[in-house]
Amino acid sequence: MRLFLPGLFLALFGCASNRLEPAIHGLPVDDPGARLSAVWVGHATVLLRLGNRYVFTDPNLGGSIYIQQRVTPASLTPGQVPPCDVTLISHPHLDHMDSWTMEHVSHLGEIFYPAGAGIYLRGVKQPHHPIRPLGVHPARSAANHRRPHRAHRRRYFFDTLWNHAAAGYVIEGFGRTVFFAGDTGYDPKKFLEIGKRFPAIDLALIPIAPARGGNLNHASPEEALRIFQDVGARYMIPIHFEAYHSTVVPIDEPRKVLEETAEKEGLTERVFALRTGERWILPDDEGSRPWVTHESAKKLAKP
Repeated sequence: MRLFLPGLFLALFGCASNRLEPAIHGLPVDDPGARLSAVWVGHATVLLRLGNRYVFTDPNLGGSIYIQQRVTPASLTPGQVPPCDVTLISHPHLDHMDSWTMEHVSHLGEIFYPAGAGIYLRGVKQPHHPIRPLGVHPARSAANHRRPHRAHRRRYFFDTLWNHAAAGYVIEGFGRTVFFAGDTGYDPKKFLEIGKRFPAIDLALIPIAPARGGNLNHASPEEALRIFQDVGARYMIPIHFEAYHSTVVPIDEPRKVLEETAEKEGLTERVFALRTGERWILPDDEGSRPWVTHESAKKLAKP
């Protein structure tokens, strides 16, 4: 014990000393002429714009969770989040539904969460609604379709046995469709079913860490690409990596493996591994390739 405690302290201290900064702080430039854009705020938090509506996923602008160090902070502060029409919660884990964020961002709009997670939204002032598997809710010009998936569903260690609330969503609006996987492992049947039910998904937001394959709760980069192909989406943005320190995989491994695998499978032109804070934009001109803020910001920036 005398040897273990100092070692543990040094390990945690070492993790705390590693910090990465978002590529972009604050809201990056947007193209209002495009019907769909997405800002990767960090982890599973994404700011989607469909037309003139905003959708916020798994709100977490906070810092470390207990001893789990946040390596890359969120790219937005509460005051920088635009007024949202809809907020989607995939499951009530602390890193996907951060209480501090929900307290400090009063303009989250209507909050949708998987049935069974309501106990964790007690005290939330914004209007919030449970949604059941394959439920459809009109939410200001966007429909949110929940689909079940495989993932750990507890918020705290001791509620593992009874908390079974988890969901992914398909968001449709303004002629665009986005699949938000939340946090999930790979399933050889369910994602194919999603692709059949929604055959025109423009963008898939899929987690790629922390796992190396065969994990029921988290998809590896290779499995994330299978999910991407199974749902038949046009483009993919990976999420759920480079935000928190993991003892499972090094911080830079998921991106590296994703890029290598995408290249082998000929998917490089369709997979956009953003840096935290960057915005991905899908032009309405079908002949134009999607672009990322760091690539083309100067084209739209005013002098």
